[in-house]
Amino acid sequence: MSCESSRPAAANEFGSPNRIKGEAIAKPESRQIVHFTDSTAEYKTSRSELAKAFIREFGDGTVVDKVQVRKAPVSEGEPVSYYLIGMGLRNGMFRAMALPLTSGGDNTYYLRPAAERYILTSVGCPACFFNFENGRIVGTTCSENSGGSSCDMKVVTTNTLFAAR
Repeated sequence: MSCESSRPAAANEFGSPNRIKGEAIAKPESRQIVHFTDSTAEYKTSRSELAKAFIREFGDGTVVDKVQVRKAPVSEGEPVSYYLIGMGLRNGMFRAMALPLTSGGDNTYYLRPAAERYILTSVGCPACFFNFENGRIVGTTCSENSGGSSCDMKVVTTNTLFAAR
């Protein structure tokens, strides 16, 4: 006698159904955010549209008044990575959200619907900063070291920045 240890044919190792040959699976498209030239960053999605999208994504009354694309610090020889960052206030407290961008290979960067969100919320801190290690966000820092001030970070595995509502 032997014991069967295989999984059912209908699921892969992540529990999702196997694709049927020829089946069309609808996926939301990545959104083109920025194209870098030799001297400037040309936003392909306007900053005002990005700010409105961040406000919807926060969904808690946070007013985003600054949007930027920033290069993450990396070690020499490591691939370059960029983040789309929205910053603003909610009830007088600093808030920020960062989403990693994916390279299109031609100095154009896209936001994928499956990109994670890094959300900062200050507690008595005038501004918070993302801490990076090898191009990835690993923590936060408060702009001043006064007692009781902190920056809390939450990581959410997906985003709906440009999802149809």
